[in-house]
Amino acid sequence: MTLRAKVGRMEAMARRRDTLRQAFERLGPGARSTASASRANSRLLEETVRERTAALEAANAKLSSSLEQLHATQAQLLFADRLIALGRIAAGVGHEINNPLAFILSNLEYIHQELQQKERLSEQDRQEILEALAETRDGAERIRLIVRDLQTLSRAEDVGSGPAELAAVVRTAAKMAMHELRHRARLVVECDGVPPVQGNGSRLGQVFLNLLLNAAQSISPGNAEGNEVRVVARPGEPGHVLVEVRDTGCGIAPEHRERIFDPFFTTKPLGVGTGLGLAVCHGIVTSLGGTLTLESSPGRGSTFRVSLPVAGAFVQSQSPRPQADWT
Repeated sequence: MTLRAKVGRMEAMARRRDTLRQAFERLGPGARSTASASRANSRLLEETVRERTAALEAANAKLSSSLEQLHATQAQLLFADRLIALGRIAAGVGHEINNPLAFILSNLEYIHQELQQKERLSEQDRQEILEALAETRDGAERIRLIVRDLQTLSRAEDVGSGPAELAAVVRTAAKMAMHELRHRARLVVECDGVPPVQGNGSRLGQVFLNLLLNAAQSISPGNAEGNEVRVVARPGEPGHVLVEVRDTGCGIAPEHRERIFDPFFTTKPLGVGTGLGLAVCHGIVTSLGGTLTLESSPGRGSTFRVSLPVAGAFVQSQSPRPQADWT
């Protein structure tokens, strides 16, 4: 650009500034005041927006902290209920362990005496000692399985959600609840041939143990052959497995059914029930994307239905095996 062109451009810009200044002066004091007020309002609006944004961020941080505390409290509540269930079965588990432990100790004492008293063993003595050792090994294996089931149930950490073999979970819960059921009702389990469900084996075990213990306690002891608790698993709605826990117990009154899943609601005497079991079961099942419902009539027993989503794509290739009769 030539010097003359630059000078011409600067003169044009000066003329435009003069024109704008004259136009602003012609607006008068009122217009200038309005423009200033608009700028002040804009600054006030920006300040208000900043304050509201800061307040929302603080509220969001507080809500996030509260949510973390809620999750922590929920985890503690789940574990507390699991310990309550363990407490309810402690006496029976002690009995289950004492039986094999007694003949383990007896057999070991017999083997010790035989080996001390006899320098050379006859074939008959040798066979008797081998049989005693086999019984001892079977008893130790039984204790190992009981302890393994207890460890599975009492595991505090949440190991996540994945495919869970429903039949294995129900059988473990059934073994844990057997001491409560043995003198009250026959336990029949029909859970084979269903696909794995989406869940956590430990938490699902907690659900079915609670349902089985509640079923047992709804039946008075002394007439085991005349009562039954039956657990049946079958395909439910598309993509779900339905598990029914039925009992021939006393049933639940209509006025109690609506509150049966409320935390701390219980129809048991003071000191016997905490009112947490069914509430925790409901929370576990719904957190896994399932449902827990109840059908009951006084004097005609109860049926709890647990619907759980199938774990991923699964082609059912197993045929149902004969039902297991736990007596």
